[in-house]
Amino acid sequence: MHKPKAALAGAVVLVMTGLAVNATVASAAGKKGGTMHVNQQSDVDYADPALDYLSSGWEIEYSTCVKLLNYPDASGAKGSQLTPEAAAALPTVSNSGKTYTFTVTPKKFQFSPPSKQFVSANTFKFVINRLANPTMQSPAAPFITDIVGAQAVLDGKAKSVSGVKVSGNKLTINLTGSHPDFLARIAMPFFCALPTNTPIDANGVNAPSGAGPYYIQSRTPKRQIVLARNPNYKGDRPANLDKIIFTVGVDPHATLLAIKAGQADYDSGIVDPAEYANLWAQYGPTSKAGKSGKQQFFVNPQLGTQYLAMNTSRGLFQNNAKLRQAVNFAIDRPTTLRQGGAYAGKVTDQILPPGVSGFQDINAYPLNGPNINKAKSLAGAGGNAVLYTSTSPTATLRAQVMQANLAAIGVKVQVQQFARATQILKEGTKGEPFDLTYEGWIADYADPFDFVNVLLDGDSIHDQNNNNVAYFSDPKINAQEKAASLLFGAKRTAAYAALDKTITTVHAPWAALDNFAARDFFSARMGGQTYQPTYGMDYGALFIRS
Repeated sequence: MHKPKAALAGAVVLVMTGLAVNATVASAAGKKGGTMHVNQQSDVDYADPALDYLSSGWEIEYSTCVKLLNYPDASGAKGSQLTPEAAAALPTVSNSGKTYTFTVTPKKFQFSPPSKQFVSANTFKFVINRLANPTMQSPAAPFITDIVGAQAVLDGKAKSVSGVKVSGNKLTINLTGSHPDFLARIAMPFFCALPTNTPIDANGVNAPSGAGPYYIQSRTPKRQIVLARNPNYKGDRPANLDKIIFTVGVDPHATLLAIKAGQADYDSGIVDPAEYANLWAQYGPTSKAGKSGKQQFFVNPQLGTQYLAMNTSRGLFQNNAKLRQAVNFAIDRPTTLRQGGAYAGKVTDQILPPGVSGFQDINAYPLNGPNINKAKSLAGAGGNAVLYTSTSPTATLRAQVMQANLAAIGVKVQVQQFARATQILKEGTKGEPFDLTYEGWIADYADPFDFVNVLLDGDSIHDQNNNNVAYFSDPKINAQEKAASLLFGAKRTAAYAALDKTITTVHAPWAALDNFAARDFFSARMGGQTYQPTYGMDYGALFIRS
């Protein structure tokens, strides 16, 4: 699910070797009502589901969206099972796996005020056409190109997606081939129900109407987001709190003090890295608070990879695979990981994380520290490079380590820091003048397509909102990625394992760094913490303790 702070998707839960974690289980029901105050250092990238691809935004959308299929409000394996939501049941599949027919329950879900519309089959036809509209520049494009007619709309050659049909309460979606991950894709927040009069706007809608338990009552970009309980919601998902207020732009140290003092309720994933060990000791499951049933600090593994992407479309790293390999040998992965503090994750050197089919430990680059001699033998003359990163404490410290590592092989790095949403916007813009960007990816769903194709398919590069921030494009690899996406079972696994190895060792558009964990800190008054394995902390399940 795009960029951390993050959500974990898919049908498996990753267990990290050497990482102490705790399973998060929802507490007994608490009282209804009250307001939770959440502090965030950075804003979401967009509030519009067609454009939002930051995991903090997806956490919000889990509480504001209704989709054809969704994941339950539960932790562990139960929370990983796709279940019908707007659809009355799982779809019928015909035409050799290429046609999916959903029955949408009429008038089951109504949008939040001021909209008076109900969610219908036509709602989702509108949503798919909106995603395909080239004006939107939606990052959902890689996930819909196998719908018949979607590519023609994306290319500006058609006005509507011909493979999506509605008849009464029946929604039929025709695919170009039989694709094993289609149902997981259609459950992504991109496919969140929206009223059919929602504008087509490349900047998105600032406070879209939602049909879920909550809706975005107001949003002031870079300052505040207010969620309120949807008065029109009649579904069975939890919505204990009256309101959730997100204050954006708060210093992490100030947030930590505020939560300890009960002046804020949730840190939304960012505190000073040096504090995590103390938080575990004082507020984790084995602490006095934890043993009394009032745990405040939670650690959960995530299905994701952090990496240093090298811009292969310009400057120092263009047509220079040897220098990109040199960077992989020069990076000190253990030191980089330590900058994130205790329980941050586990070092890696490859694209796919453990837990995703196709993962095979390839041992491509050193995991115990840099090999500077090998790096120097590949680096050539070196040169100057611009590194984009965020202003978070961890990103700041890690950028300093990377800067020192690359200086040792003659690459002089200039670090440019931005608010997280701004970094994503800039690095996702084709032609932006950077050479390196520090990034991370949490699985949208547990399939290798979501790492290899989504992040490294050169045919999916467009003007804005790019996920392939290495701008890596090799015709042979592009073709192999597309072929792999059509395979099933052992053939699919083998094809993606081979792609992971080839891209990592030969082309090296990334220096993969680590597989990471979610660390969440709450005030003493909050209960009901449920780590939803697809989206992170479940806002609807939270409550204020009696």
